[in-house]
Amino acid sequence: MSAPFRYTSQLSSSDHVVPETEIEPPVVSPSAVVINPGAENPPWSGLDLLIVGLVLVAALFLFTSMAFVIVLHSSLSHGMSAAELGKNPGPLVIVPSMTLAYVAMLVAMYGLVTRHQQRPFWQTVGWHWPGNLGWLGFLSAGAFLAMALGELSRLLPIPKSLPMDQFFQNPRGAYLMMTFGVAIAPLAEEMLFRGFLYPLLDRWLETLFMTPRQVRRGCIWILIMAGWGYVEHRLQLAWSVLLAVVFLMVGALAVARSVKARKRPSGLVLLPASMTVAWGLAAATISNHAFGIATVALLVLGGLLAVLSMAPAPETSTAGRWGRILAVLATSLAFALVHGEQLGQAWGPLLVLFVVGLVLTITRVVTRSVTPGLLIHMGYNTMLFTVLYIGTDHFRHLERMTQ
Repeated sequence: MSAPFRYTSQLSSSDHVVPETEIEPPVVSPSAVVINPGAENPPWSGLDLLIVGLVLVAALFLFTSMAFVIVLHSSLSHGMSAAELGKNPGPLVIVPSMTLAYVAMLVAMYGLVTRHQQRPFWQTVGWHWPGNLGWLGFLSAGAFLAMALGELSRLLPIPKSLPMDQFFQNPRGAYLMMTFGVAIAPLAEEMLFRGFLYPLLDRWLETLFMTPRQVRRGCIWILIMAGWGYVEHRLQLAWSVLLAVVFLMVGALAVARSVKARKRPSGLVLLPASMTVAWGLAAATISNHAFGIATVALLVLGGLLAVLSMAPAPETSTAGRWGRILAVLATSLAFALVHGEQLGQAWGPLLVLFVVGLVLTITRVVTRSVTPGLLIHMGYNTMLFTVLYIGTDHFRHLERMTQ
């Protein structure tokens, strides 16, 4: 701080000097990060999102291994070898491990959100239960969405057999999957995608278009994602995972150095970096056709950002609108890709899930609440399982699923 100013004045009727008065200059606080008006502004950061993702993956690996060992050494394995159970783990392994992994993820979310906040957790993540009978309307909307997309599916190339069919080989597995799909998965997925991921993307992407410099930065990240995805897609899955682990370790070291230097890691770097790693892992597992479409989309988006970076900065409202559209599309795409392995990476079912993700994310935008999307999600899954339950004669003829 500079030395204080000193003022000395004299009275006209006397030679006595007024004592010196020190006036401190006003303290100018550093400018805060500009957030687009109307954008989401959650208290968590890209680092928190990365931690939640790592907790989910680690917990899933741990609990799947435990469930695998328990089922293998019990009568539930029906004499299957470890290799056979590994190829077809079934719902007895998947459902308990996924449930416990989701619980661990929610616990991590709770700890990260409430760490520095005085507000209740559910209020912070936007949990607002609809009043009166509004909840019934959202459940009905989900059921209607399932019927409408069921008709759309007739026009799409939907394979008769999908990898997820292995979970419906007997009534016990079907009941387990129905319980998981209606009561557990919607809550966890809505909290992850619409509760945690979307607000971060909305804040980052609405800010992205406010200056040409930030648009150029976004263009660079998009191109990095496309290149990283290409490398991961060409490698074998084991090498792809190893490369992602190395990337995460380097990122963890960078974050540790920032924390040691008492600097908060920048969310403008952590969130795109997390998305890059996630896209790399997804690119390693999806089909060549799906990967080609996604890569072309990334390159087209990068080209558009490059053109926009050479134009004057748009108005704040326009920048916010562009960013929000991208945030909705990115969240919906991430939601669909997470289910890609269950659907055999077939683009028809993935397109249906992308539309479901769009509806759920737009509902989150309009209501600014996680709960309506959760109810729509539950209604959607309930209708699907109801049709399956009736069509297979109370899960007694599951072979009809592939007919």
